[in-house]
Formats: sequence, C-alpha cells, structure tokens
Amino acid sequence: MQAQFGINQVQREVGKLTQERPIVDLVINGHAHCLEYLKTGDTGQADSHLNWVVCGGSGFSLRRQRAEGPELRENSDGETEQRVVARSHLYIGRNGHGSQKRRPYSGLRIDVKAGTPPNIILQPLVVERFQHQWHNHVLDAIEI
Repeated sequence: MQAQFGINQVQREVGKLTQERPIVDLVINGHAHCLEYLKTGDTGQADSHLNWVVCGGSGFSLRRQRAEGPELRENSDGETEQRVVARSHLYIGRNGHGSQKRRPYSGLRIDVKAGTPPNIILQPLVVERFQHQWHNHVLDAIEI
C-alpha cells in the first residue's frame, strides 16, 4: 500500500525544521504563457505567505490575465462566499485587441543574495514587437 500525504502533513514535518518561516521562499513554474508574480495570503494551509513566479511568457499564443483579474479567490470548506487567497503583483501577457493587440515576450533573471531568509531579486525581462517595431520594456526589480 502506498502512503499518501497531504501538503499540510508535509508542512508539519518540514515546519519542524523551518521554525517560523514559510515552508519555501519561492515557487517557480512555467508553461502558462505569461510572466506573473503572485503572493499568497493566509490561506489557512501550508501554502500561506508564499511567493510564486510563473515564467513562460514567450510564444505567439500568450494568455490574457484571467477573467477574475489580479485576485485569486476560492471557497473554503463549507463556505459559500469566496475569499482572496492570492494577489498578482505583476502580470505580463497578451493584452489589447485587433491592431492594438500586444504580445510581450518575457523572461526572468533571478539573483539570490545571502541572508536568512535569502534576499531574492527578480528582474523581469520584457520585449515586444508592436506596430512593426521592437520595444524593450524596463521594469523595476522585485525584491522578495
């Protein structure tokens, strides 16, 4: 029989090692056809107060910001009203329509400096071809 563990069970065990810090400092994933930086709030779960980066913002078929906008909401067990569990602090993806449609290509430079917790600096790298010209966008770095 294979044991199954929920995220909260893992967090309880790992939490014994991490003291009062979140279980991880940064979660990075891709293949969502956008560049996005999100931070969870107090979800009541092991994923509370985590920094999340989605980095997959290169390709012709970039996605738009989700219909809900920059807030991610969910229903808690037994509740009918949704609550905000995360907020998007940066979103770079397809926007506009027709001749004003924009498809920015993006990447991310990540610098990690010493400290506890480590000082993580995210530098978005964004360029787009719009109206037959290339445009380089300089965005502020995000410090975590």
